[in-house]
Parts: sequence; C-alpha cells; structure tokens
Amino acid sequence: MLCTIIDIRGDYAYVKYDETGIVSEVAFALLPFGVDVGDRLKFENYEFSQI
Repeated sequence: MLCTIIDIRGDYAYVKYDETGIVSEVAFALLPFGVDVGDRLKFENYEFSQI
C-alpha cells in the first residue's frame, strides 16, 4: 500500500494512504531514517520503505 507523509509532529508522522484516503498517525521510529514531509512510502509486511 502506498502512502505520503503529510505532516510531522514531534515523534509522530501523519501519513495519507493512496487507496483509501485515510490519514494515520505513525510513530517516527517505525519509518525509514531521513524521511520528511512529502516523501512517498510503501507499507508492506508491516514495514515502511521509502520509494
């Protein structure tokens, strides 16, 4: 599932999933190092990877 980081607040990033349009809060520690607002991610097998 593809998503985009739309906001970062402290230890959490808010990601918007392309398929559903749902915005979720994700702990920053679960995301790849160096991600920033606007970056695209792939969520697969309970892991995020940058694309």
